[in-house]
Amino acid sequence: MSVHGIEFGTGYEERQPVVLLLDTSASMGRPAEHPRIDELNDALTRWFDGVRAQERLRTRVEVCLITFDSAVRVYDPGAGRLVPVGEADADRLFVPADSMRPPTLRADGLTRLTEAVETALELARARYRTLQEQRVPVRRPFLWALTDGAPSDAQGHPLDAKALADTAEQVRQGEEKGEWVFQVIGVRGADLPMLRVLAPKATSPLENLDFGRILDLLFQSTDDSSPDQTADLIHQQVNDRAARLARMERVEKRAERGHG
Repeated sequence: MSVHGIEFGTGYEERQPVVLLLDTSASMGRPAEHPRIDELNDALTRWFDGVRAQERLRTRVEVCLITFDSAVRVYDPGAGRLVPVGEADADRLFVPADSMRPPTLRADGLTRLTEAVETALELARARYRTLQEQRVPVRRPFLWALTDGAPSDAQGHPLDAKALADTAEQVRQGEEKGEWVFQVIGVRGADLPMLRVLAPKATSPLENLDFGRILDLLFQSTDDSSPDQTADLIHQQVNDRAARLARMERVEKRAERGHG
């Protein structure tokens, strides 16, 4: 089936929009000998390759990819590159997961997380309405944000709780209305207190977990959820799974050291 030139697999049923917000600020370029941005690029490639091997996911999941550093950009599959949101065709930003060929991400600049979140909310709301108008069965969008830093303003100054309040309220109201589920993953050095201002029940610290396992965790939460579940319940499930994964990771590392 094709909607605005987007091809979906056979066995088409309902659609599940996912917005992936990725931190590409300068801190993701560290450490120099093994930059986190390289890990993220590898994980994205492997994860989308894995999705292509699962027919059910190919028929349901559509992805919009957003990056944020000093600017917020969205992946335009037609152009095959990241572009400012205003330059992209909004009808083509969500693509079947098995058609997504993620661009190579580079680390530079600040951490304009609030702008990225507000952009993601607008795109998710618009996509949901478009599919409803086309009478396509659609579930509420899931938004996943991965960051290793602290939200900053245009000058690079860290944002305080007051500066995050408006964006946090938009996220909260949308979740209460059933418009989306929003989840933040803080990795290696993230300012967790500030991230929890933005998403108090939906911030998981996964400092020692690789990006591939994080993506698996997030997708499992999306795939297992039911339309009648509240966002709070889904957040609790994600947090419980994240805690179990973190414990497993620590056990595995201790075992590796014991065999070393």
